[in-house]
Amino acid sequence: MSQRPGMDGSCCPKGDVNVTQIDLFGDGRTVGLVGLQTVFEQLVLLGRRPEDVTADELVAMVKAQRNYIPDRTRAAYGAALLREYIAYWTRRSKTGK
Repeated sequence: MSQRPGMDGSCCPKGDVNVTQIDLFGDGRTVGLVGLQTVFEQLVLLGRRPEDVTADELVAMVKAQRNYIPDRTRAAYGAALLREYIAYWTRRSKTGK
């Protein structure tokens, strides 16, 4: 467990605007990822719809933001990132932003 202020024992503090919390397994426990918003914005700027993006691509892009993704949970991260990108794309489509 981290002893740093603002940390809850995970790698990333909750409430940090640069960290997005995602639920990997649908059990309510989250992991923090740095730069996920940036990854999604880049994909949108490239015109990449959710059906055009692969889980492996998302994992690679998130890892490039200096996030650690263990090999044993790579598939879970990929699936969660695809779900998150679909939700992000849908929100943007509805708001026009």
